[in-house]
Amino acid sequence: MKNVVMTAALAALALSTGACSLQQSSAQQLNTTNANSRIYIGSLTCNVGGSTGYILGSAKPLDCVFLGKDGVSTAQYTGTIDKVGIDIGYTKAVHTIWRVYSLGSDRGPTQLSGTYVGEQGTVAAGNQAGGNWIYGGPNAEIGMLASGVVKDAGYNLATGVAAMTLRLKP
Repeated sequence: MKNVVMTAALAALALSTGACSLQQSSAQQLNTTNANSRIYIGSLTCNVGGSTGYILGSAKPLDCVFLGKDGVSTAQYTGTIDKVGIDIGYTKAVHTIWRVYSLGSDRGPTQLSGTYVGEQGTVAAGNQAGGNWIYGGPNAEIGMLASGVVKDAGYNLATGVAAMTLRLKP
């Protein structure tokens, strides 16, 4: 419960102090910013379907494109993101970008398929603020972070555990 209150308070503060004018970084900007990182391998840009939260969870479809740190290598993925925890309200389809890190061996753009789990927290009151971190994938060596403010996302309060499944498009 403390987590819910803290997430709601931080997101409300961000929204009320004008953080709504902040734009989510593009995949290219993230790659440029993280060019010297030894563990950053690229960015995963996803269109996330809208949904209605049913108090204990929700499920949303994903359509994603991975852009490697080199700015050239790409791969397309489909999947789902399921949330378990408090999820009240509705969200519209949004566009989010994950920073992707390999905590083990080097990974190519086609090597992200798998299941990831982690924590998520968002508040949407017209605009949405929040963040997610997940971990898993092949050999449980991939970590991903997403955060930012998305305009006109719906009305929702969500916090809990997120599970994301990615499949490489044929």
